[in-house]
Amino acid sequence: MKRLFALLLFVASVAATTAWAGSSAFCGSPFTHDGLFASAAMGAGYASFENTDSKESLTADGFGMKLHGKLGYYVVRDLALHADMGYVMYSNFREARYGVPTYVDHDFYVVSSVFVGGGATYYVPSWNNVFLSGSLGITGYRLNCHRYSGNTGLRAFSFDIGVGKEWWVSERLALGVSASFNSGEYWSEDDGVFRSSSIMLMASISFH
Repeated sequence: MKRLFALLLFVASVAATTAWAGSSAFCGSPFTHDGLFASAAMGAGYASFENTDSKESLTADGFGMKLHGKLGYYVVRDLALHADMGYVMYSNFREARYGVPTYVDHDFYVVSSVFVGGGATYYVPSWNNVFLSGSLGITGYRLNCHRYSGNTGLRAFSFDIGVGKEWWVSERLALGVSASFNSGEYWSEDDGVFRSSSIMLMASISFH
């Protein structure tokens, strides 16, 4: 919950910072992709998680939700570099021991991940606000279940890619939809392999 709250604060700060700078020199020309860049997105789709060693495993695969915030600047027109922060929530949890299911709980498990990194978003010229986005970073997992309770820390190498389209609703504000894919993995000698991925349909609001 603390991580989710921190992410919501980040996304809110993206909007607040851009609104404050709306009339400053940091912003580019109206209806163009230059100057300050900020984006906040929320979506749902399929998310999977696995934590396994030679004896036990915990998996979650099914409905998931995602939040994603970006804040940066256009280094050239149509190409923005930005800091990223994302949050993914997982569902449909199962435990197994030596491959034999031992416990299933849909009410009290908590499995989520937080992604922190940096990336780039490129708006393809003459393609009516179609954009491509990618980022690299690290992911940490939060679990509260029979097998493991606590935070792993930001240890998993991860990446996030997406493609989408936006529509201008004002001189600097655009609403958009996109499809995104996220993946992360790391190995712990004590706790085994942590692995996750997600495919999401996102709705976004962006400032340029």
